[in-house]
Amino acid sequence: MKKIINVFACIIIGLSVSCGLDTEDEGITEPEPVKFRSAIPESGSLLHFDESITIFFNRAPETLTVVPGTVSDLKRQVTITGPFPPGNFSMELTWDDGTQTLEYIGVPEGMVMIHGGAFQMGSDSEMAAEEEQPVHTVFVDSFLMDTHEVTVSAYKRFVQETGHREPESGYYADKYPVVFVSWHDAMAYAKWAGKRLPTEAEWEYAARGGLEGQHYPWGNTPPDGTQCNFADKHLTHFWWADPEVDDGYTDTAPVGSYPENGYGLFDMAGNVLEWCLDAYDANFYGISQGENPLSGANTPKEISENFETVEAIRVLRGGSWIVNSVGVRSSARFWLMPESVHNSVGFRCIIDLDNVE
Repeated sequence: MKKIINVFACIIIGLSVSCGLDTEDEGITEPEPVKFRSAIPESGSLLHFDESITIFFNRAPETLTVVPGTVSDLKRQVTITGPFPPGNFSMELTWDDGTQTLEYIGVPEGMVMIHGGAFQMGSDSEMAAEEEQPVHTVFVDSFLMDTHEVTVSAYKRFVQETGHREPESGYYADKYPVVFVSWHDAMAYAKWAGKRLPTEAEWEYAARGGLEGQHYPWGNTPPDGTQCNFADKHLTHFWWADPEVDDGYTDTAPVGSYPENGYGLFDMAGNVLEWCLDAYDANFYGISQGENPLSGANTPKEISENFETVEAIRVLRGGSWIVNSVGVRSSARFWLMPESVHNSVGFRCIIDLDNVE
């Protein structure tokens, strides 16, 4: 009889335990799906070359794929590091429970974002040449621009990696702007760097630094030796040089030796003349289109794809160490044959936000 009772008790206990487990199972819920919460910097922001992106989820994802970028440890807070592409790009995040697309503007080292807009191009001042007229309204799209003129150091890397010819008169020190480069040389460098030369309109818009109708990147006050490198007292053999001003240099100066303009750009007045993409046309302002004007072609791509065969005169901007105060005005225009080289001629580059190769 005791055996029967013990067996019966065991059955009851077993059923109870079984029922208890069933009750606990019914109380277990599936984990909440992984959800994207936010990103810092937020989507739509500028992303500088040395920045990372922090992604916040409601809980740690088990897997996460990011293109482009590299993912750190999978936690609720995930860090994504580069390299990231320049210009506009999309970042795709994929995990078990979903996807998310983020949009950024990649800004490489040594470049700044120039937000597009309208401005009055040219000048009607008494110092202006006829080729700077008529003053006309121009709109340019946003772009990225080199903060400095291309340096000797950067150009040396280009020559070493491509076998391109060196400047015929050699180099200055590494931090100086490269000179003795032709328009074709500048175009070749820009192509290698994934960039291009600025149009004349883009260059003037950037040089003005947000100032409207001013002669110089800093305002209307003539240069006094503290704002830029131009023809000063050191150039005693040039009659147009200003004998009352000392800018500190006899010829070129290291890039960034003078204050930046309102857009964070250095040496947009003086130091070296800078090659532009356009063909030179003294009468272009009279027929120039109002939006992203370009002389000599319909699009920058047309010129960039065929630059080796270009023979037409090209535009230069910015004046140089050999030019007087009139020549370093933001609206002043210069020209040379594309094969020309000089110790007062260099360049800087830009990147189209939507046309990065």
